[in-house]
Amino acid sequence: MALSQQVTLKNNFGETSTFPNAYIKVDKVEATKTVCTVFVSTLKGRDEQVLVSNIYSFVSDLNGENHLKQAYLHLKALPEFANATDC
Repeated sequence: MALSQQVTLKNNFGETSTFPNAYIKVDKVEATKTVCTVFVSTLKGRDEQVLVSNIYSFVSDLNGENHLKQAYLHLKALPEFANATDC
């Protein structure tokens, strides 16, 4: 399970780079009864170098899907992943 979308990033020198098929994957999910913390990596492409890593949190649903599936559903609901597709 992963997402794919075009990603544009700015480096420390103010230069931007666009990656048309960036690969976004959940590396780890830490869950309590109420909160899930999701560690996400955005890669240049599948099996390529990591471009950026981020951490997201959301309120988990103990009666819902497993935490990994909930994590991907949460990411897809965020504006920054609005154009992401499943891959």
